[in-house]
Amino acid sequence: INSETMFAFQEWGLPMPQYIEDLLEVNPKADICLVDHQQTSQLNPAIPVENIVGVIDHHALQNKTIVTDKPIYIDIRPWGSMSTIIAHTFFTHKRSPPKAIAGMLLCAILSDTLNLLGPTTTSWDRLITAVLADIAEVNDIQLLASRQFKAKSRDLASLSAVGLVNGDQKSFSFDIPGGFSGDIGFAVVETTDHAVIVDRVDELVPEMIICKNQRKYSILFLAIVNIVKMHSYLLLCGRPEQNLAENAFQGAPLLEQKEGSVAVLMDLGNRVSRKKDFIPAITSTIKGGWSKSKFERAESGGFEVKDAGTLSIDPSDPYGKIQRNNSVLIRKSQMPAAVDVQS
Repeated sequence: INSETMFAFQEWGLPMPQYIEDLLEVNPKADICLVDHQQTSQLNPAIPVENIVGVIDHHALQNKTIVTDKPIYIDIRPWGSMSTIIAHTFFTHKRSPPKAIAGMLLCAILSDTLNLLGPTTTSWDRLITAVLADIAEVNDIQLLASRQFKAKSRDLASLSAVGLVNGDQKSFSFDIPGGFSGDIGFAVVETTDHAVIVDRVDELVPEMIICKNQRKYSILFLAIVNIVKMHSYLLLCGRPEQNLAENAFQGAPLLEQKEGSVAVLMDLGNRVSRKKDFIPAITSTIKGGWSKSKFERAESGGFEVKDAGTLSIDPSDPYGKIQRNNSVLIRKSQMPAAVDVQS
């Protein structure tokens, strides 16, 4: 459970939910409605597809959308948050969510829409936010958002590179006839202080290369999004990533990096949304004919699974931080110099 989610549960006095694995162990035939996703690549492996009875989402339907043997409930709308859809459903059924649930839905909308400032925000998100704030008795939405975003960033400085690269990561599949075919991973780190994350590119790039190879991605990006200044930076771990990014985000400048390094940081300016700013631009570029064929499969110099080392839980960390041990790649890879980004 990340620090932002923990903040919301504590703010509204709700107990932490049961893990889905535990629920299914007790009731293997439990009906499950997927929320905020509908791709098999993002589906918890513990969930049998035959248990899925519904989907409530606000993302595009893509290559790996689930396929079911029976009709299921579907509610997908082009709004800024899945929680806006759930709240709207309450109201259309002439029901009001309890105060704590209204507060949780409110926090989720503020997170998804970056306090209603993100490019995916719609008039429905703004309207529902106002109604939920009234039900939850929140007099200052800006204050709530500020406290929530601070909680979101609080643990990032101590979070391991493994956690940062794998925490908020989604995969997107492409199969363009005569063109690019493969999976692209796109991780996002949202923070109120991007410099704290940028200063750690030396740790992040090797972890990205390990993740890229272990998950068999053709491409892996990591975006560092300042959710206060609404400004993003894209970390590139290899030449294919740099070439695709330069074509997808034309005009976005590359920041200074160590000579000969495959690690590059690109300034994406006010592009902050994976759903609306990042993935559509990449998709358009790939459909326009971009291909990885002229690039090497990996940039790790003969990466093998054993080079990745092992993962363990740090016994001294109260939150159980996951750390990587004995990685040949992390020890020997050429690290980029620290990047100077104005904070």
